[in-house]
Amino acid sequence: MRKYKAKRLNVLHFRLILLLLLITALSLSINVQAKEKAYPGQLVNIGSHRLHINCVGEGSPSVIIDSGIGGFSLEWFKIQNNLSKDVRVCSYDRAGYGWSDPGPRPRTTARIARELRALLTEAKIPGPYLLVGHSFGGYNIRYFASEHPELVAGLVFIDSSHPEQFNTEEFKRVEAKPVASKYQNSFRLRVIRPIISENYPREKMHMAYRLMTTLKSKMTLLNESDYMEISAKQVATRSSHKPYTFPVVIITRGKRVWPHNELGDRREQQWSNLQNDLENIGIKPDHFMAYNSGHVIHLDQPELVSEDILLAVNKARRQIFEDELIKKFDIRQASHFTLPEVVANKTSYELNTVNFDKYLILDAPTHQTMLDHAWLYLRNRKSFP
Repeated sequence: MRKYKAKRLNVLHFRLILLLLLITALSLSINVQAKEKAYPGQLVNIGSHRLHINCVGEGSPSVIIDSGIGGFSLEWFKIQNNLSKDVRVCSYDRAGYGWSDPGPRPRTTARIARELRALLTEAKIPGPYLLVGHSFGGYNIRYFASEHPELVAGLVFIDSSHPEQFNTEEFKRVEAKPVASKYQNSFRLRVIRPIISENYPREKMHMAYRLMTTLKSKMTLLNESDYMEISAKQVATRSSHKPYTFPVVIITRGKRVWPHNELGDRREQQWSNLQNDLENIGIKPDHFMAYNSGHVIHLDQPELVSEDILLAVNKARRQIFEDELIKKFDIRQASHFTLPEVVANKTSYELNTVNFDKYLILDAPTHQTMLDHAWLYLRNRKSFP
């Protein structure tokens, strides 16, 4: 009897110790999760939900980055580090991704662009904005520019989607049109598995995977994908504008992504044609090839993307500066003044400073008093805004 009681007591002690261990482990897990919930930047309430945005650096124009479907702010970590010493650069999470709250549906470009405008206003991020869009993000920045051209200093498209791609035989969709429905019990939702690029910032991989496997992220990915053709039509209806005078930069992947078959061959060629057509967005676009990259160019070649964004930044600064001169000194003919051309420099990021002693600003007769004031103004500034 005593042995039985002793044995029973040992079992109870064992269960008690096991329970204490489980409680301790749970407590440690909660503490770790609490620490991991810390996010860079800020969560901004735009009324219906909160959006996460992370800005680093200083300097105008503010660079605003929009990811492709399924992507979010962490994948731009290297780009932001590269650019932060020269300009303010902000990456944000669209509703449903990263640290942002889920947003109203459907998740179309028109809605996303409105939410971005609200975010920039509520977060008090000053314009003008140089917008960077990867893949589907290209739709969003293009729509934003058509809605608010006065706020945009330039556009950078990184292997961007094209609004006419679903009208081609190669990319035409054959599935049924999307319907507003819940995704919780969807088979597609259960089979989604995030793919983290091998070039993803290593220190961010674990957090990225956790955030990309959340229910809200998967549901947003499906909804944006389902309504992508509608988003394309929304952009197409806003594409009849004259070519923009502000800088437009296009970066296209050089590596093949489609299968090595007849359809894959045609898709590769059509994608190249659509990328070339993006040049019609601006008067004097710059188009670069990322020969060592697949679709995620900003992860495969972050240095190249950083340099091309900075090129756009400095072209925008030059244009802003010229406009400022024209307004300040009532210069009606821009040809009277010649500012130095900003060209791509693949060896450094030092593109933002101009030596005004090395060029002549007088190309045509100008009133000498106006010229003296303008020249003095230029020499005192020494750099773009």
